[in-house]
Amino acid sequence: MGNVFLVKKDNTIVKYDKNGSKKAIANFKIQGSLEQLDVSNPFELYAYYRDQQTVLILDNQLSQRGIISLNSISIGEITSACRSFDNGIWYFDAGNMKLIKTDKALSNKKESLPFASWTSESWIPTQMIDNEKNLFMLDSSKGVAIFDVFGNYYKTVKIKGVNDFQVKKNKLYFFQNSYYQRFDYNLRTYDTLFALEGGKMARIDADLAYEWRSDTLYLRPFIP
Repeated sequence: MGNVFLVKKDNTIVKYDKNGSKKAIANFKIQGSLEQLDVSNPFELYAYYRDQQTVLILDNQLSQRGIISLNSISIGEITSACRSFDNGIWYFDAGNMKLIKTDKALSNKKESLPFASWTSESWIPTQMIDNEKNLFMLDSSKGVAIFDVFGNYYKTVKIKGVNDFQVKKNKLYFFQNSYYQRFDYNLRTYDTLFALEGGKMARIDADLAYEWRSDTLYLRPFIP
């Protein structure tokens, strides 16, 4: 829809339209640090607060419409959580080293095998994305692990040092070492889309590139 969401250092969420006009602002200070803001459903945003192990459900004006506490269903820390394509919740349980999917009432729907079944490494994901076909999980020190929608492990893409990524069709998009890059995880091919010297982050959406540099967000036409 062309909206831009920025999260400030004090965890304030600000929504802008594509013309740069501020449309909404909110800060849920009592929840602590905002780990992930999932806006894949533009009318029902999921904000995961790791400090309190809670997911806030927000509307498109950033007003709180619900709160889901994950403390009661995990024996260990939940490091990341996101919206599932059917408006449930995927989360990573660090105590059991499993991916778990629940509905909003916290009834289990899906559960992965323990990560020890496919890796000897200890994963601490900070970002998860469900694109209706796969679930993607980022640990910046290890890469992106890909699962099917049932939580079955598929493969790992070893792009390290990445703090944010996008998924479009069968490709991962990410900003690394001043370049915005694309990786086809089926064909296993890389290409570079553009350079961004001094940049902090970049994203693309529809026919626009969003470039974050020098504390300013620049929008420009872009056709991938």
